[in-house]
Amino acid sequence: MNLGIELEYFNLAVWFNRKTLHAMVQALVETGVSVTWKESPEQFHLLVNTTGGKADWKLQRVSSSYKLQLTGVPISDSRVAQVLYHFVEEAKGHAIIRTRLADSVQMTYIRYGETVRTVEIKGAEKKVIYEKSCNVTMDQVIAALKRRDSEERIPVLRLELDYELATLYDAMKAEDKGQMKESKERLKQLRREMLLLEA
Repeated sequence: MNLGIELEYFNLAVWFNRKTLHAMVQALVETGVSVTWKESPEQFHLLVNTTGGKADWKLQRVSSSYKLQLTGVPISDSRVAQVLYHFVEEAKGHAIIRTRLADSVQMTYIRYGETVRTVEIKGAEKKVIYEKSCNVTMDQVIAALKRRDSEERIPVLRLELDYELATLYDAMKAEDKGQMKESKERLKQLRREMLLLEA
């Protein structure tokens, strides 16, 4: 990531588990940033002393995770910017990052921890520097269009699962290792399909 003169986070949303949150605090401390925090049952309150002043981050507790949500937060301290960027990637978060460079502005769009688009804006000119390609093949599109509705497929899939479980049970009784392996593979495929249809 190109850390310019000033960095600003828009629509940042990151969900941390306790281990990742502690790792981020530790990473900030290791880079020489002064950090204080206070924890309550509802939130984890983090005060980060940057070169540009104090940054106040409030992470809301949602069951066993902590949600950091920031909008329009400027960060001029490159140490804090690097740590935050690393943990947006690590925790598969979302963000739009605006980097002010000497003569232009760079916008980086991150979804699920991956950069999906980078745009450079120079005056009235707008140039796409990077855009993540779509990895869907034509065969996958055709297969999706040909597939019957999930409402029709789920009952059939349940019968297939029951049949394959019965086959696996018989193979285990007969100690038929070849059939056991085949049935387990088929059950994995059927389970994956069921999860996709019920999502």
